[in-house]
Formats: sequence, structure tokens, C-alpha cells
Amino acid sequence: MNYYIDFDNTLYETAKLTVKMLDEIATFISKNCGKNKNEILNELTDAFDSTKGNIFNFTEEICKKYGVNSKDAVANVENIINNGKDNVFKDAKRFLKRLKENGHKVYLLTYIPNKNNTEYQMMKIDGSGIKNYFDDIIITSKYKFTLDLNYKNGIFIDDDPRDLNGLYEQHPIRVIRIRKKNNKRSKIDINNNDIEEYESFDDIKIEKSIDCMDR
Repeated sequence: MNYYIDFDNTLYETAKLTVKMLDEIATFISKNCGKNKNEILNELTDAFDSTKGNIFNFTEEICKKYGVNSKDAVANVENIINNGKDNVFKDAKRFLKRLKENGHKVYLLTYIPNKNNTEYQMMKIDGSGIKNYFDDIIITSKYKFTLDLNYKNGIFIDDDPRDLNGLYEQHPIRVIRIRKKNNKRSKIDINNNDIEEYESFDDIKIEKSIDCMDR
């Protein structure tokens, strides 16, 4: 079976990463210009849009504003991204292991609205430590339900109601919603009983693939 799984806020706690990065930038600027860290952090939190903004450009711009060298600040942010294994939901990693043990094909299907963030997205995936679970990685700036995929032979797992509804219209085998408590999108209801909803990956039932059963 072919599983297509979303990355941000499904497998990976992106909000947790954002908090770490902004805190590091605020700490760096505070140490180098003597201004209050909390005031700087509040400014950064209000200014940075994690869905559209480029964290590297943002770091350079904010450092320039405060008159500090951005090179080390950017390097510190890269280090946080490259060491992001603890941002992966533990139940998500267990699920990926189960899929591979049962012989399924697993594809990472991740949407970025800004093409300039492709490098950043790939860095997050590399730093997550789960890259090797995937047979292929698809990073797209087009909506996930408009791609050249064999939807009808796929199972899709996501957190975004827009993508879930769009994928459902492509008539896949299953559409599964991961609805984590702290995810802002979890506040949005989907009025479709055919879209399965789970708070934990541990509750999703999977079967052995035909290929695996024939071994």
C-alpha cells in the first residue's frame, strides 16, 4: 500500500521548532546589543510568519535592525534545525516503523506556500532523523490534491482541513486526519465522517501489505 504522509504538525511539531529558533535569535541579539531578551522575543514572535517567512532572511533582517552580525545567528539557527529529532512526535515515529515493518511504501508529502523555503524544508526533514523511512520525498508549492499522483491507490495522512477535504475529493483508499491537541488547525471541525480522525498514530490500524504477506 502507498502511504502519503504530511510533515509539518503531522509528523513534526513545527511550532516547537519555531519557538526554539526565535528564542535563540532573541538570546543572540540580547547578548550582542544589551537589550532586554523578552522584549526582543515578543517582537520576533509577532513579526515572524512560520508558514510563509524564510527564517534565514528573517534572522539577517532582524540582526541588521539591531546592528549585530547575523552570520553567527544564522549558524545557530541552522544548528537547531539540524538537531530536530526531538521535534518528531514519538507516536509518529512508531507509526513509520510499523509501516515499514509491514512492507508498505511510505512517501513524505509536504506543502510549502513559498518556493524559497525549499532548502529550509529539506533541512528540517534531514534534521528530523526520519528521512530514511520514506521511499520518496515530495515537496510541493501546489496544493496536494492537484498533483500527478495515483490518488485512488493511496492512503493520505494530514492535519490540514483544506488538504484533507481536497484529497478526499480524489477518492483515495483512506483519508486520515491527525488532530493533535496543540495544533491550531485542530480547532477546525471537518463535517465528513469518511475522513478518519485520530489524536495519536498509535490508534491507526494498518495491515501487512500483499508483498509482505507473500514473503
